[in-house]
Amino acid sequence: MRISEQAIEKVMQSSDIVDIISDYVSLKRTGNSFMGVCPFHNDKGPSLSVSPDKQLFHCFGCGAAGNVVGFVMRIRNLEYADAIRYLADRANIPIDDGVSKDSTYEKILEMNIRAARFYYENLKLNKEKLNYLLERNLDIKTIRKFGLGYSLDSFTSLLNFLKKQGYSEDLIIKGGLASKSEKGVYDRFRNRIMFPVFDYKGRVIGFGGRVLDYSKPKYLNSPETLVFKKGTNLYGLNFVLRNGSPKDLIIVEGYMDCISLHQYGIDNAVASLGTALTKEQAKLIKRYCKDVYLCYDSDEAGKAATLKGIDVLLSEDLNVKIINIPRGKDPDEYVKQFGAEAFIKLKEKALPAIEHLIIAAKNGKNFNEPRDKSRFVKEAVSILKLLKSEVDVHMYASKVSDMTGIDIAVLLDEFKRSNTDNKENWNKNSNIRNNISGGNIFIEPGYRKAERNLLSICIENKDWLNYIKERLSSKHFITETYKKVAVTILDEGILESDIILKRFIEPGEVSDIAKIFVNNDNLDINKELIDDYIKSIKKYNIEHQIDDLTRLIKEYESKNDFTTSIELTSKLVELQRQLSLL
Repeated sequence: MRISEQAIEKVMQSSDIVDIISDYVSLKRTGNSFMGVCPFHNDKGPSLSVSPDKQLFHCFGCGAAGNVVGFVMRIRNLEYADAIRYLADRANIPIDDGVSKDSTYEKILEMNIRAARFYYENLKLNKEKLNYLLERNLDIKTIRKFGLGYSLDSFTSLLNFLKKQGYSEDLIIKGGLASKSEKGVYDRFRNRIMFPVFDYKGRVIGFGGRVLDYSKPKYLNSPETLVFKKGTNLYGLNFVLRNGSPKDLIIVEGYMDCISLHQYGIDNAVASLGTALTKEQAKLIKRYCKDVYLCYDSDEAGKAATLKGIDVLLSEDLNVKIINIPRGKDPDEYVKQFGAEAFIKLKEKALPAIEHLIIAAKNGKNFNEPRDKSRFVKEAVSILKLLKSEVDVHMYASKVSDMTGIDIAVLLDEFKRSNTDNKENWNKNSNIRNNISGGNIFIEPGYRKAERNLLSICIENKDWLNYIKERLSSKHFITETYKKVAVTILDEGILESDIILKRFIEPGEVSDIAKIFVNNDNLDINKELIDDYIKSIKKYNIEHQIDDLTRLIKEYESKNDFTTSIELTSKLVELQRQLSLL
C-alpha cells in the first residue's frame, strides 16, 4: 500500500538521522559530521560518516549510503514502507497509507475475512468435517485460533454468499476465491478443509484447501493476487509475533506441521508452504531473529528441500541448524506421537547446517575406496565455501580431516585453491536495495568517483563551477543518477542542496545522492585534481564509444557492407586521436 508523500515528508522531518543511527552506533562529532564504526561490514574504522545538515550517511569502507529511511531498512532488514512505519511509530506519528478503503486491495482483504468466516461457520455446522480435524488430534481452541474451516461441496456456495455481501464476480475472481471457465464462474475451493493464510500482521491474504479423500491435488492454494504473492510469506508468523520478537524460528513445510507444533506449546514454528524456501522468506525471517531451525519432512523431497533451504538461509547470514525427524515421520506426526518434550530434545540435538551437509555428503561413500574419498573431499570443500568466517572454515576442515585422515593443511590448501578458481563467488552475497547500497568491500570505478566528487565540488565550491562547466557538460556523465544531478547543477544552475535532494525521492537514487553530499569537505581541491576527474570521465566516454564502434565495424564487415565499415572506421580513428590527447 502506498504511503502519501506528505506523510513520508513528515516522518523524515521528525526522524533525525543522528538520533536514529545513535541507537545502533556510537557516534563522535568530527567537524560538521559524525563518525562511527559501520554496522554493515567488519569495520575497523570508524568509516561511517553521518551528516546532520544533509540528513545522510555514507560508509567509506563498504559503500553503504542513504538517508534515515535507508539506514533503518538496512539495519532492521525492512522494506521501504515498513521502515517509514517504524519511524512513524518511533515518532508517534499516525500514518495514513493513502489507500482508500474502497480500493481493490482493501476490498480483497475485507472479502477474505468474510470468506474465512463463511468457511469457519460451515465447519462448525458440519460435524463430519469437524470430526475429521478432531480425529487428527486438533482441539477446538486450535481450530478457532487458526480459523480452520470447510468449503462446501458446491460450485457456487461461496460465490453466492459473497455476491449477497455486495462483492462483484470480477472482484471475487481477482481475489482468487472463484474461477471462470466457458461454463461460467464457480468456487475455486470445494469440499476441502480450509486454512486461511495470514500475513505477519494477521490479515487474511489467501487460503489453502486440503482434500478429504485421495483426489488430487491434495492441497490447493490461492493463486497470486493483489494481496497474496507466493514465496513472500511465512504461515503462522503472525501468531509467533504476538509474543514479541522470537529468540529463534522453527521452519516446517506444511500447515498441519505448524499448527500441531503450536498446539503442543512450540509457538515459534512457521511454515514455508512449499518445498523450496525463498530468498524473500529468508529476508522476512531475518527481520526478527538470527537463529533458524529447519525441520522438513524426512522423505526424499524433504531432504532436497532442506538442502535448498540451507543455501538460501546462509546467503542471508542466518545461523542455521537442522532438526532431523526420525523414523520417516513429519513434524506433525512426531509431536502428536511423542509429545512436545521429545520434539524439544530433537531441537537441542539439531546439527549446524554445515555439519549436516558434510554428513549428507558422506552418506553412501566408502572411504576405503580412493575415488569415494576424493569425491567426498571435493564436496566437503564446496560446502566450506558457504562459510564466511576463517575460524569456522578451520574448525570444519578439522572435522573433515578427522573423518578422512587427510591432513588439515592439505584440505585448507584445496579450499584456498578452489576459492581462487571460483572468483564469481566474490559478489555472491552483495545486497543492494532501494535507499542503500553496499555491504561488501568494493572497488569503485574511477569515473564514478570522479562524477561524484566533481558534483560535490560544484555545490560546495562555486569558484570552480565555471571552470568545470567550460570543460564538461551533463551529457558526459555516465551514472544515471549523477547525470540527473549534473543536469540540475550544470544546465539549470541549481546549487541549493535541499532543492536537489527533494528532486530525488526514488529509493534507488538516494544512495548515490548521499555520497555527493556526505563528507565532501574532505576533498583537497586543486586544479590538478579537477583536471584528473574531468579526464577520467571523458576517457571512459571515449573508450565506451570506441568499443561500440569496433563492434559495429565487425558487424558491417561480416555483412560485406564495407562502405559503412569504412565510414565508421574514420570515426573510430578520430576517437582514438581524441583519446591520445587526454
